[in-house]
Formats: sequence, structure tokens, C-alpha cells
Amino acid sequence: MRKTMVNGLARILPLNAMSWVTGKIAEVSLPKGLQTPLNRGFAKTFGIDTDEAELPIESYRSIEDFFTRKLKKGARPISGELCAPADGILSVSGLADNATAIQAKGLTYSLRELMFGDHEAHDISLKYWATIYLAPHNYHRVHSPITATLKLIRYFPGELWPVNKPSVGFTPRLFTRNERLVFELETAKGVLYLAMVGALNVGKMTTPFLKNFATNSGFLQPESSQVFVLDEPVSIAAGQELGTFLLGSTVIIAFDEALTKGYRISQAWPSRPVRMGEALG
Repeated sequence: MRKTMVNGLARILPLNAMSWVTGKIAEVSLPKGLQTPLNRGFAKTFGIDTDEAELPIESYRSIEDFFTRKLKKGARPISGELCAPADGILSVSGLADNATAIQAKGLTYSLRELMFGDHEAHDISLKYWATIYLAPHNYHRVHSPITATLKLIRYFPGELWPVNKPSVGFTPRLFTRNERLVFELETAKGVLYLAMVGALNVGKMTTPFLKNFATNSGFLQPESSQVFVLDEPVSIAAGQELGTFLLGSTVIIAFDEALTKGYRISQAWPSRPVRMGEALG
């Protein structure tokens, strides 16, 4: 019954188009005398800490520009070999049973489907995962949690359901249904997969490794997934930027079996606030 209702709403509500419109509105640049008060109002409404922003608030030319702000140098020191990839709430983490992760009480999803799409890569064993939810007040750039080599990025078009707590507890397979960017990070100890999961009103996701690419950049979504193999492998340092969200969403990391054996991971921190660069294990 619940699944039928959710699927019905997905057909009725133009979630992707609504998110695209929100993104276009956020891109609008107003004269400085109007934009600065708007930026201040946005910051006050969502409780954004403007003191750690790289630039003064009057320097941002649109809500999107302010929302995707960089931080002052040194604002997020990197701790340990494995660190949090983003600011947010570490809502759930743990060892995966048959590559199955917990979305919420009574709801699970496939980590293989999340990271590889319809082709679930049954030969790859994903043993650990962690979910970080980003609220509107958070810093919205996503960074590598580990020193690694990046060779490819996968893009999966999809729906854009909200990822807040009520929606996570109600929408079956929410994370595998939503649009997402997946980074495959190879290390000497194993492979870490990081998924940036889109959500309602996430106007777009971008990455510095793909020029002229942004998700949800058109009124209509593409129909098929894409795999981007980089021209040359890129050496990534822990804490190096991987991508940017517009508005709040979710980051999910998953370890293959080899990498899980290489680290002692702190388990199950329900609703724990984390900051990018904070040690995870």
C-alpha cells in the first residue's frame, strides 16, 4: 500500500521540474543593494554561520553563489586517514549484510544498486556504509574522505524525493531512486565508493572533474545513466573537493571488503553532527 502510494505521487508530482525551477530562481543575480539583504535573510532563516565563509556575504552574487560558498582556509582541518566527507548529521552507519544498508526502521536498500545502478556488480562485496544528511545550513561542498586515486565517476538520473527524516522513513528505496553522482576511489587497502544523492530542490550537483556537467540542468531528465572514465587517473588527497550540492541532500559512503578490513570504523552514531575532515575511524 505504502509503495503504491509513493509511486503514484511520483507520477503526479513533477519533482524534477520543480527542483529545476528552484535552481533557476537561485541562480538569479540581483543588484548588490538587493542581493546582500537577500543573502543575509537567507543566512538568518537557515542559521548559516557566515563567519567561516571564504568571502564577505556582500560578495556573493546570487543565492546559489552564497549557498555553494567555499570556506576560509583551515576552517576544516583533516584528522586521520579516514575522515567525514561533508558537514551534516551522521544518521546511520554499520556493517552491511549482503550489501544491504538500512534506510530507516523497516526499510532497506541495495548498496550495489546505489553505487552501480541496474547492473548490481554481484562480484563486488560492499561491507560497510555510512550516511550523512546535509541540512540547508550546512556547508555544501563534498570532499574525499580518504587519500585515493579517482578513475571514474558514474551518473544516475532519477527522481528527486525529499531526503528529510519523514521521507526517509516513508519512501521505499529512496536513495536508489533519486538522482546521484558516484565516485570510485581506489586505495592501496581497497575501494571506497561515495555517492552524492540528489533531493527535492537540489537544483544541481557538480564536480570539478567533469567540465560543463551539472545534474538536473534541464527541464527534462536524461533517460540513461552515464559512466565517465577520466582521461588520466587523478591522485586525490583526503579532504580534496569532489563535488558541490545546491541545497540540502545526502552523502553515502561504502567500503569494499578489503577496505573494511583495513580500518577500525566507529559504528552507528545515530544523529551525530559531523564536520568535514573529522576522523571517522
